[in-house]
Amino acid sequence: MLINELRNINLIIFPDWSNLETAIAEELTNVLRTLFTHPARQDITLLIYSQSLSDELQDNANSLLFEIVLKLSLEEAVSEDLNVGLTGQLSSKEWSIIKSLINFRIPINNEDRYIIQQPEIAQVPRCDLSEIEQPTIYEAARLESWHRWGDYFTDIESPENAISYYSKYLSSCPHQVNYYLKLSDVFYKTGQMPAAIKTLQNGISNCPQAEELYYWLIIRLKQSQNYLEARNFAQQVTEKFPENYVFKMLSYLMLPETYHTPQEIDTYRAWFQEGLEKLIQEVTINSLDEQKKAFIGISHHTNFFLAYQAKNDLGLQQQYGQLVHQIMTANYPQWSQVRPISSISNNRRIKIGYLSYFLCSWSGTVLFLNWLKYADNQKFEIYSYHIGHQIDAATQLFQSHSTKFYHLPNNLEQICQQVIDDRLDVLIFPELGMDATTLCIAGLRLAPIQCMAWGQPVTSGLPTIDYFLSSELMEPVNGQYHYTESLVRLPGVGISYPTIKVDSVNRNRLFFGLREDAIVYISSQAAYKYLPQYDYVYAEIARQVPNAQFMFLRSGISQERLKRAFAAVGLDSLDYCVFSPVLPRDDYFDLLSLADIYLDTFDWAGGNTTLDAIACHLPIVTCPGEFMRGRHSYGFLQAIAVTQTIADDTSQYIQIAVRLAVDIDWRYSVREALKLSSKVLFDNPTATQNLEAFIKQAIAARS
Repeated sequence: MLINELRNINLIIFPDWSNLETAIAEELTNVLRTLFTHPARQDITLLIYSQSLSDELQDNANSLLFEIVLKLSLEEAVSEDLNVGLTGQLSSKEWSIIKSLINFRIPINNEDRYIIQQPEIAQVPRCDLSEIEQPTIYEAARLESWHRWGDYFTDIESPENAISYYSKYLSSCPHQVNYYLKLSDVFYKTGQMPAAIKTLQNGISNCPQAEELYYWLIIRLKQSQNYLEARNFAQQVTEKFPENYVFKMLSYLMLPETYHTPQEIDTYRAWFQEGLEKLIQEVTINSLDEQKKAFIGISHHTNFFLAYQAKNDLGLQQQYGQLVHQIMTANYPQWSQVRPISSISNNRRIKIGYLSYFLCSWSGTVLFLNWLKYADNQKFEIYSYHIGHQIDAATQLFQSHSTKFYHLPNNLEQICQQVIDDRLDVLIFPELGMDATTLCIAGLRLAPIQCMAWGQPVTSGLPTIDYFLSSELMEPVNGQYHYTESLVRLPGVGISYPTIKVDSVNRNRLFFGLREDAIVYISSQAAYKYLPQYDYVYAEIARQVPNAQFMFLRSGISQERLKRAFAAVGLDSLDYCVFSPVLPRDDYFDLLSLADIYLDTFDWAGGNTTLDAIACHLPIVTCPGEFMRGRHSYGFLQAIAVTQTIADDTSQYIQIAVRLAVDIDWRYSVREALKLSSKVLFDNPTATQNLEAFIKQAIAARS
């Protein structure tokens, strides 16, 4: 029995094939006679379980079934509308899917008692043959099948079918909140944002008290760039559900991912600052109920997009960090106390923990993988706490480089207790600000010394984070004024990146929509790293390099803004700009190898992407910003002494980008310099030794 032979109503029987054939035949005849005359037989599939039979017995069972159908046809009781068949031999995956789509088990006298007592089968609803013709039974099964088929088609990534079945189900069952969410999610994942939003609006009309529908409508409005509508709606929802702190956070602190003009940045920042002050005034944590609600609120929010405004966030982050710490302390006072460092005498190894939602192939944590790889195992024990869901090759590397590795998703209390039980000396958060749960945990005191690295290179603002582990070459002179933590300027760039293997090129430029004769500039950052005040830079480069093409990965910068910037100098952006979604690794490195010049973003420089470009010996134009987050590429190039493409300002940035295009010899010399020097950045154990030296000093200072 194939999955695609199933229908809206799927029934199953479990004959005991060890009984006399005549007894089984009588049972099957009775069941089939009833179903062949069922008024809804065109919607029914009857499965006859035969999974345990040998090939020979399968043939016998098929023969028996054929004889019964033939007999019933002579009685004129057979209709071709009914679908009936043996299950046959199924893989565990096929059987698992089929079980999920079965509506009822029809009990028979000669039944396989062993099978039906299995927990997975015992959970299948039972329906006696005498009840199967009742309209209420049929209607309930039909409705249930619609949402089950919707789930199935969602799982196998068949969105059109999933949308069809979910829509049918909701048309008959308009109060099923979860299925508005599922249908909206299918629309969203297939790029049908208006339909995703409309589905949630319909859900709210039918389920006006379902808070999760309001939440996701706010998020989808924001994701569709309807930020003002999202903000206004969040304010309305906050008034409707005044005790829900999640809505309060969205109403007060939600920020756009991108901006149309530089003036918008100031406007939204002012709104954020005003909202944060209101939030601090309104949050109360005097009762257990208030404490829990406030915790739920902060566990759904981070200030991630604040840092992409290119401002000093210290004051705002400190205010928010204090709020997080107060709420976490109120909820978990036992984990908020100062923790003394245990004695390091008797050659006890120092215990270092790494805790993140992203101990996987994520840019902000892979940067620090070699801190674990090159740890001195004679003097240090490494504990890793992966609290996210994704497990991949990088996760396996984190695990292999750890003394102990824990995968603990969706359980903040279990995570915290495990860290306490492990009695760490130092707890390091590779990033703080990307994931709300991680930020909440960091608002507690789980280890005597707590540090954050620059996976998200902005101060946490938390009073519980002692040190910000940064880079000597990336920090400006006044760097300490950007952090509530004590700034640690680790020598060089502070990290050693895993070696990047670049294979031979398999694609050509035409594959990526690029001209063979173009000077190809590549920029590979997320949209929120492109600020509108710098759009003119690309247009000005194009004006001076007529055969330029700009490849923006991840679809990057706003095409609407580029169109305005190019039009301002009399050019059409479509003649110069190419946009690509995220590419598979091999295609991505082929593209880097085929490009001529890498253009770094302003005020938030590339990290992993710059290292990828260096590994491909691609000249990098960069202009260091005011804050560390805008100086990554600057630090990497300083470390390898290839500094001739570092600009002092936007004007010089344009000059360098143009010269690299027209001066082929100079471009070649930069490539050769990168080729000779780049090994300094990859798989160098010195970075870990410098980190361990700092940790020893920090422990000694606390002892």
